[in-house]
Amino acid sequence: MQIQAAVFYEPGVPFKVETLELDEPREGEVLVKIAAAGVCHSDYHLMTGALRHKKPVVPGHEGSGHVVKVGPGVKRIKADDFVALNWAPNCGECFYCLEDRPSLCDTFIPSIWAGTMLDGTSRLSKNGEPVYHFSAVACFAEYAVVPQESCVVLPAEVPRRWRP
Repeated sequence: MQIQAAVFYEPGVPFKVETLELDEPREGEVLVKIAAAGVCHSDYHLMTGALRHKKPVVPGHEGSGHVVKVGPGVKRIKADDFVALNWAPNCGECFYCLEDRPSLCDTFIPSIWAGTMLDGTSRLSKNGEPVYHFSAVACFAEYAVVPQESCVVLPAEVPRRWRP
């Protein structure tokens, strides 16, 4: 599907809103219609070059939205859930997760810094070339494909001023 997203190309140059291709969610992934995205100091560090990341990249790692579609093998999330997006997902099974240190998860850390999903590929592209995901979320966009582990389902008690 085609989406609008803010794309970062190089330090000191403002984000550029562009039309990108977003692939369908694959195994263990979900498609989220973004309702809100926070701007964090990490996004600023990306812009200044203090934080190095593969480029071009869609920033945004603090967001929320409405789950539109789930990929195969997704068990914890369902379509129509409202979710907050977590930039530091964890598998719950690796050494660090089992030692109660999920922020060091062996499963997610390499792909987060590579700008890819767990399978080593991107769901974003422009003219057939990959565009990378910032912290597995890339929520400075209309829609994002994220790992199911990046989704925290919001309880019904949380007010929803935004509707899909």
